[in-house]
Amino acid sequence: MKQDPQKINLSLVSHTNVGKTTLARTLLGRDIGEVEDRSHVTTEPEDYVLLRAPDDSELILWDTPGFGDSVRLAKRLAGRSNPIGWFTSEVWDRLTDRTLWLNQQALKHIKDISNVILYLVNASESPDSVPYVKAEMEILTWIDKPVIVLLNQMGEILPREEENKEVQLWKDFLSNYKFIVAVLPLDAFARCWAQEYELWDEIGKALPPEQQAAFTSLKATWVRQKQALYSSSMDAMAGYLVKLSNDKEILAAQSLVERLRAIGRTLGFI
Repeated sequence: MKQDPQKINLSLVSHTNVGKTTLARTLLGRDIGEVEDRSHVTTEPEDYVLLRAPDDSELILWDTPGFGDSVRLAKRLAGRSNPIGWFTSEVWDRLTDRTLWLNQQALKHIKDISNVILYLVNASESPDSVPYVKAEMEILTWIDKPVIVLLNQMGEILPREEENKEVQLWKDFLSNYKFIVAVLPLDAFARCWAQEYELWDEIGKALPPEQQAAFTSLKATWVRQKQALYSSSMDAMAGYLVKLSNDKEILAAQSLVERLRAIGRTLGFI
């Protein structure tokens, strides 16, 4: 029996100015959004089709506003269950702190539509040295969806042993949060396709059984695209090398006098 097309929603979230939009561009393979060295460049969730399978199922990537004042944001979300907290979040913040209000609206949207959360962190910082990480764990607890932590800004490519130590540091720090299903290195600039393969595997593990068939088809589409890109890249490089190997330039014949003069110029006699 043929299944109806499905939409699988991934939400890319992080503290502000950690590199969500840059990583989104890397995963999508095209320029989207704005990348600037300032806070709150993205002000509301923006959706992009990451993959479309032959049955028209889609993998949607959401680029979301960065968490600004994470501590205060976590308190707002925790207080929404009582009337005063709801009024503060929905009315007071809308009038007095629009950035905080927009953050809350974005998180409500993420909670409603997301199947898996991709939480991006700055791996150049120690997890226990930045107070916003614990506050953002409270936010992700409120969202209550499977979370894959992605280590960004890892710097130069590290030997495997050192990279594993960096990943283990974050795994140990986040071990008490059961909604975190994986911690992976995925730098926006230094990543390779092997890391993306691992990411798709972890996304598949985090999805419920009813979405597995659609995701399998989407992943197969991604593999075909990457293999086609790899083949075309190899063809382009091979063509360039063949052209370079056949490239030659015939020099004009010189008389003995012209050769002697050239030697003299080289030695500084002329």
